Amino acid sequence: MAMHDRISAKDIQRALIWRISNGVYHPGEALPPVRKLAEEFGANRNTVNKACQELRKLGLLEMRADRRSPIVTRMATTAAPLEHVRQQARDVVWQAMSAGMTRQQLLADITALIEEVYGESDLTIRFLECNSYDSTTLSHDLSRLTGVPISAGLLDELRQNVDAFAQAYDLIVTTFHHLAEVSQALAQYRDRVIGVDTRPSPESLLRIARLTKPRIGLVCTLPDTARSLEYTILSYQPTAHVVTALIGAHDDVRRLARGCDHLVVTHNCVPALTELTGRRPDVVIEFRIDDQSIEYLKERIRDARQRAAMAPRAQESVS
Repeated sequence: MAMHDRISAKDIQRALIWRISNGVYHPGEALPPVRKLAEEFGANRNTVNKACQELRKLGLLEMRADRRSPIVTRMATTAAPLEHVRQQARDVVWQAMSAGMTRQQLLADITALIEEVYGESDLTIRFLECNSYDSTTLSHDLSRLTGVPISAGLLDELRQNVDAFAQAYDLIVTTFHHLAEVSQALAQYRDRVIGVDTRPSPESLLRIARLTKPRIGLVCTLPDTARSLEYTILSYQPTAHVVTALIGAHDDVRRLARGCDHLVVTHNCVPALTELTGRRPDVVIEFRIDDQSIEYLKERIRDARQRAAMAPRAQESVS
């Protein structure tokens, strides 16, 4: 990877703020040409220009018709830079109060902005599922959709030291199928437990809709999953006759495979199904996380970050 690919606009933005605050560039002076800054930082010109645009939005730089490079905005000579920032913050607070924002709403918004600029506070989040495939796949999806690292774990972890496990993570996420089990195991830490709803992927639903024969066999791992998927299949195939079997009931699975026209199987049951019956499924159901669950999880993450950001202040006030 080239050096300029590793330097972001935010990195350059922070470096320029440091230089301005420490008097490397004085108010009223122009910055060095973009080409020179790009060489100094090991970045391309577009990245430098983007950083300067953000600093203009913050009021630290301005453009003048007679200068090609941005000009450092002149700060009040009677106040130190930190006091200048504090005064600007006071102005923002008064403006928010005049606009009718509550204290809690303003605090949440400001905290989110601080995290966006300085980097998000570290949260440890664990996703629990009953099998490694779902845990790895869904935790990866959650990480991608929330923008927060979420590690993969198994329900078996709850059978160890529950207190140590719960205290190691800020939030513990699982699917609705296992929410009751996890909540019961972590009864003293239920405020950290979050359930997310999983649905068959659009591709899986499309394959179900394309089935043409009436006898459909469904194989999965849990009774709750079987009931939910049976309802889903009938909503796409209302005239079908759906028979279900759990993968652990080997005789039921073999009997179902012999008598059905189409075989619908959750992805984690495919290897065992093939070994038991020698038959390949017509539809393999993959799961995706519901959009509303993602939004709720994001909200809980924001709340957890805000609590984490406020904790040091609370400790200082006590001491």
